[in-house]
Amino acid sequence: MKQVISARGAAVVALLSSTILGVPAYAQQQPSSQPDTTSPNAPAPGATASSPGGLPQADDARPGTADIVVTGSRISRRDTVANSPIATISGTTFNQTGAVTLEDTLNRLPQFSPGTGATSNDNLSGGITTLNLRGLGSNRTLVLMDGHRLPASTDLGAVDINIIPDALIESVETITGGASAAYGSDAIAGVVNFKINHRFSGIRLDAQNGISGRGDGYTFKTSATVGSNFSDGRGNAVLSIGYQQRDAVNNSDRAFSSIVRPSSSLPYGAFIVDADNQPSDAAVKGLFARYGVAPSRVNSGTNLAFNNDGSLFTYSNSALNYRGSAPNVLLSNRIRYNSSGKNGLILPIERLSAYGRVEHEVGENTTVFLEANFQHFTSRAQYAPAGFTFDAPATNPFIPADLATVLASRPDPAADFTITRRFTDVGFRTASTEYNEFRAAGGASGRLPIGDWTWDAYGSYAQVTAEERDRNGFSVSALETLLYAPDGGRSLCSGGLNVFGNQAGSACAAYIRRDTIRNTRTYQSVVEGTVQGSLVKLPGGMMKFAAGADYRKDGYRFTPDSALLAGDVVSFSNGVVPAEDGAITVKEAFAELLVPILADLPAIKKLEVDAGLRYSDYNTFGGIKTYRVEGSWEVVDALRFRGGYARAVRAPSVGELFAPQSQTSPLIGAAGGTGQGDPCDVNGAYRAGANASQVRSLCLAQGLPATIVDRYTFDNTQIVDGGVTGGNPNLRPETADTYTAGVVLTPAFDAPIFRRLNISVDYYNITIAKVVGPIDGLTALQRCYNLDGSNPTYNPGNVYCSLFGRSTSTGQINSFSLTNQNLGKYKTSGLDIALDWNVPLSAFGMSDRAGSLHLTAAATRLLAFDIQTFPGDPSVHYTGYIGDIGYPKWRSVETLTYLNGGFSIGLQHRYIDGMVDVGLIGTDDRTTRVPAINYFDLNLAVAVSKAFSMRLGVNNLTDAQPPVYDSFSQSNTNPGVYDVLGRAFYAGVRVTF
Repeated sequence: MKQVISARGAAVVALLSSTILGVPAYAQQQPSSQPDTTSPNAPAPGATASSPGGLPQADDARPGTADIVVTGSRISRRDTVANSPIATISGTTFNQTGAVTLEDTLNRLPQFSPGTGATSNDNLSGGITTLNLRGLGSNRTLVLMDGHRLPASTDLGAVDINIIPDALIESVETITGGASAAYGSDAIAGVVNFKINHRFSGIRLDAQNGISGRGDGYTFKTSATVGSNFSDGRGNAVLSIGYQQRDAVNNSDRAFSSIVRPSSSLPYGAFIVDADNQPSDAAVKGLFARYGVAPSRVNSGTNLAFNNDGSLFTYSNSALNYRGSAPNVLLSNRIRYNSSGKNGLILPIERLSAYGRVEHEVGENTTVFLEANFQHFTSRAQYAPAGFTFDAPATNPFIPADLATVLASRPDPAADFTITRRFTDVGFRTASTEYNEFRAAGGASGRLPIGDWTWDAYGSYAQVTAEERDRNGFSVSALETLLYAPDGGRSLCSGGLNVFGNQAGSACAAYIRRDTIRNTRTYQSVVEGTVQGSLVKLPGGMMKFAAGADYRKDGYRFTPDSALLAGDVVSFSNGVVPAEDGAITVKEAFAELLVPILADLPAIKKLEVDAGLRYSDYNTFGGIKTYRVEGSWEVVDALRFRGGYARAVRAPSVGELFAPQSQTSPLIGAAGGTGQGDPCDVNGAYRAGANASQVRSLCLAQGLPATIVDRYTFDNTQIVDGGVTGGNPNLRPETADTYTAGVVLTPAFDAPIFRRLNISVDYYNITIAKVVGPIDGLTALQRCYNLDGSNPTYNPGNVYCSLFGRSTSTGQINSFSLTNQNLGKYKTSGLDIALDWNVPLSAFGMSDRAGSLHLTAAATRLLAFDIQTFPGDPSVHYTGYIGDIGYPKWRSVETLTYLNGGFSIGLQHRYIDGMVDVGLIGTDDRTTRVPAINYFDLNLAVAVSKAFSMRLGVNNLTDAQPPVYDSFSQSNTNPGVYDVLGRAFYAGVRVTF
């Protein structure tokens, strides 16, 4: 494989070099003199506003053509207008951004926030790709293919969009707001519908390479698609096979992430002071006096780490007597382990996919189809070696003499003592995941012998299996065996296990090392039937009606191996990792009514109302209703108003309901910055602020020993295995109220320069109640310690303080309750602005052969993103802040493309507004503001002939570097929001027969 990769790498460098030096890139085919947004030369993504529904204008809208179904509705109609705001991009757009996976293009749209994808260095993601509308979560974004629901790939209900055949995508339609009345659960934030080409005929071969300007981040994708019509055009069969590869990029490969997640869990090991059995001040001061350290600089409460020569150093207090070296770093006079070089910045993936479909007209009124999707892919996440806190006996033969002196000064010198250590000798933890996903669907549609009535029915079954192999964990029981062996384990493994210092390469590493396996299986069964047609003629046109019913079952099974079940392995998670098994079934009935009220009157070109209702009966919580009402008022051809209200729901997923409790490690950041770290840390902002005395009192009330309260430090950025997460079978569904209102301008002026100008502005407002989820550890700490006014009396009985506890001996947080609950509300609102403008250069007096310009723009102004944790709590305003999700006030993408015959060149601008670190919410501190950023991308395409085309592009033309901030510790920035690869090139070819 490495030789193959190297050969491909050489090929892409050669291809890119030749292109840059003058070999042109090519488009698929020559555009018409009036290009539209669905042509192969269409610009890279932007929400088009060229029709009242935000869809490209097309001949389909003319009377006499076939009816179509617009996303968000079950009623077919003869025009492409929609009463919900719709953003549409063409399938060819994915080639013009150099995208390898679909997320790379869709996440450029301002309606999307980063979901799981290439930059999610998380073993739980396994390389899947999800979509996240409005930052409300991927499990609140419904993903469809041709209007049919796709299976969830995780126990939280998120869909992996990798299964969609990107070579056959005709368009992607995105609607904002609740669509549960049309599609059922999960459509709270909106719907993303991938429309597939069902009538492809011919042979198409496509290949593309990409590489960053630094010579890494190599990507390759290729596809072969074969299709043919048969039976005199009444049938069609198509098969598309694709391959994708993406190489890994590491944190250490970029300057901004060269030091990440600095941790106090060191490979040298450290002695953690027990307040109930504390060494004497005299012993500690005397020992460090021999190192040349003034007695006033250390005390009996100081945590001490081990140099390899047997001496001790203060790793949390000025690094006194530190004699070590890499991989540790010295930050603010503290020794920290640097995980850069271990964690991934961009995850590798290798994927093989296939899609096949056959459809055929049976008689004059019925069409049947069968289709199948399959994908197999592998991915790998890598983490630093595991850290662990454990007890060791005072009789261990490897205890250095200096530590023995300290231990002997304790009131109970024979007692066990606590060590925290990172086991670098075991190796870096890796999670290699192998996914297999299969989906089969079949159905039929046709006309009823009643007017224009039609029917549609289909059934599908899908299954996703994943095997994750977690390597380089270690056994707790094996570790304890070596620690408590009289000879230190020498009789069990060569040399025994010495945990006092950096013993990388220890022969006993193999004795304790364990690899584990996790198997997951998700499955989905769907059966659905729909009828629709005209009822009566009203003054505004034909009243139309649709009705249907469906049955759906979603199941999930998680099976860990015996070592994980026993809770003996420290790896990506510690303690018992329980099995999980559950299923949710629902029976539904739905109806929709389109009422055209008036038409062709002064100031009322068209006035209509569209309403929908759905009743769902779940096996877990019973029945629930969803509904919507939308309206459209077309004043004149050039002006239309639209808007609506919807009640949507999201049923809790299998994992949210049934997941057993398991350990987790909440991230809390590093003490020092406002709102970060353990509030009781004497080096943190809480202990230095105006309310420092009240913070101190609360720390004592929670169990922090008085003997160490004024020198207590917690130097890690997460509470390792300090949290418990899991499901809750008593959860109720989330409910959402969504409002939209907008105006669409299609002026069609006589002047050629404005003849194809289209603009839309839409307002959205989404409020979700009974939000399902846990409270994260950092939020619990911040609110317990009154960062935002949630606990003004510093009461230890406050609801947030009750979510965690402390060790009464060490003072460290040792229990977070992070199980799922029905919490408070999410509320977000904003404006979507879209522009689509085609201008022939002849409008400026140039030749008719001069070509044309095409400008598209999509921008979102976020007005509010508020989160209420518990009902009755004040809402926290996240607008303009960034943490693991960014909430910029402005985000936009604009593309200007010049087209002439088979040639096009486009420049795209992407803008992300400046934000403030989310850790500063509740404070007036704006000193760590994250600046705004601009990206420029260039794409070039030329068609040599109808059969052969090439394309070339440069993303992040100016090599803009991502801003860094404190609250996202994966790589010091958010690699889902910002471009972390830097300037990157791609080149592709397409051959069509």
